[in-house]
Amino acid sequence: MTTRFFVDAVAGDRVVLGKEDSHHLLRVMRAEPGTEFVALAGGVEYECRLTGAEEGRAVGEVAASRPADGEPPVRITLFQGLAKGEKMETVIQHGTEVGIAEFVPVATSRAVVKLEPKKAGERVERWQRIAREAAEQSRRGAVPAVAPVASWKEAVARCGQFDLALVPWEEGGEPLRAVLGSVQAVRSVAVFIGPEGGLSADEVEVARRHGARAVTLGPRILRTETAGLAAAVAILYAVGDWG
Repeated sequence: MTTRFFVDAVAGDRVVLGKEDSHHLLRVMRAEPGTEFVALAGGVEYECRLTGAEEGRAVGEVAASRPADGEPPVRITLFQGLAKGEKMETVIQHGTEVGIAEFVPVATSRAVVKLEPKKAGERVERWQRIAREAAEQSRRGAVPAVAPVASWKEAVARCGQFDLALVPWEEGGEPLRAVLGSVQAVRSVAVFIGPEGGLSADEVEVARRHGARAVTLGPRILRTETAGLAAAVAILYAVGDWG
């Protein structure tokens, strides 16, 4: 199986791998010029041949390109309320495997976790590494982005960027199945999930004012680390991504 590497971008017919991937290809695999590998950037798969190294980084020549397998037809952004312990890591790891395209950690009124700016930056860096590792393991065509921690106001202000914005809420809303069945040609979806204590009525109302729709995920109460994944799977199933 051809080795695959994620890169930030491909310039013309030339690709340069990152330091860690270059070490793996050049030192661990002991690849020689002419060795074939695949570079992935922005949902595009590039077939490459190693041409050499520059300052310790592997350089390749692009032979062909095509849309990468592993990317859903709908771009899902998960706005996840900050959760305790390793729950955020679980959400990002499994959410990447499912097919979520972007994660936005959100500080909500009922969140127990409070992150200072420096701590928040360190957490986001770690979460981004987890997303990359999960993308490699699950053969995604792109690494999901992990955005800086946002306030609820900042998060819901982005509703207008999406074809559909959903707020799963245990206090009530439209059935998710009915909402997905009534919407045609959706290309981007935002999903807003509360922390362990859920979202307040005021937060849901603010989201509604920005165009979001409150929905229910069924008769059972889901944990914060489960709800976003369940919603994403339902959305992807509805658009045919799960066969």
